[in-house]
Amino acid sequence: MISTVFAFILSSGAVLPSQGQTITDNLRRTVAVPARVERILSLQPEITRILVALGAADRLVGLDYFISRDDHLFKILFPGGTRLPVVSMPDESVNKELIVRLDPDIIFTSPTELQVPDSIQRSLGIPVAALASMGSFEGLLEEIELVGALTGFKDRAGELGRYFQEIIRSIIESTGPLTLEDRPRTYLAFWSSLVRTPVFYEPVQAAGGRNVADNLLPSRLGTIGTIITVEQILKWDPDVILIQGSFLPRERQVTVESVMGDKRLGSIKAIKQRRVHYTLGFWYWWDPAGVLVETLYLAKLFHPEKFGRLDLEKEGNAIYKMFYGKTDVFTDLIKSLDFHEWTK
Repeated sequence: MISTVFAFILSSGAVLPSQGQTITDNLRRTVAVPARVERILSLQPEITRILVALGAADRLVGLDYFISRDDHLFKILFPGGTRLPVVSMPDESVNKELIVRLDPDIIFTSPTELQVPDSIQRSLGIPVAALASMGSFEGLLEEIELVGALTGFKDRAGELGRYFQEIIRSIIESTGPLTLEDRPRTYLAFWSSLVRTPVFYEPVQAAGGRNVADNLLPSRLGTIGTIITVEQILKWDPDVILIQGSFLPRERQVTVESVMGDKRLGSIKAIKQRRVHYTLGFWYWWDPAGVLVETLYLAKLFHPEKFGRLDLEKEGNAIYKMFYGKTDVFTDLIKSLDFHEWTK
């Protein structure tokens, strides 16, 4: 439920460091962390983005393949990242010899790569924490607080956490009480596939929509994708179809045009009413600023009568500046992703 966004209880994810600097990661592994964390190897894009937002980017000694090579936005947010060594490869393997040379105090990895944390920690003796929000607002807030505590940026983490909650609270209050019928039934075509969809996508819920795939798997699994059929989409008959648009236009395998022109989908309400749109989506974990902007965008898309006057470009630029200290980031993102409708 949305109310859990504001609970801020560290029960389902990471546990904050105690006096002895021991944390529990998302795999329920107990990890002993040095008293001072000065050299960080982040193989988890979400953690990398949080470190930059906290002001701890200068502590990064290496990155994962994706955020270094494929994340077009990260190059804007942290140009210095292009000079950092790339430690992981597309097949999720890691260069252990390079890790030894980089001499990190801690390594952050993804909890979806189940064998990687223990493998690195056993062979190299370096603390490895597997952390991720799994597409949960509460999980993202936990991460920000935890990483802030580990790096000594606790005040900045608190500032970002409060700001995040204030934006989400404002959106929910602006939509007002909604019945189930008031929430447009939304289908999400993510990860370059028409039939791959997240079982829980909190921006849709917070923005006053309803993910038609919510009940396919437990919501605790977050944005984990499941494969459905075209017949299932027809059965759901969604009011809105959202297509992951965080890829550059030339890289998109599923487009608004291809979905609108798919004869199999012609009977669907979203097609008939031309309510097929791009959204940022969950792409190699979250960008904390991006997920706020996306939720605002979806609220405007779902409830134009309440958010029609919202200047999304202005608000988006303000959110990115709050997190990363840079101006006009969202304007640049709109241009690179060809998101003209976001400025309407």
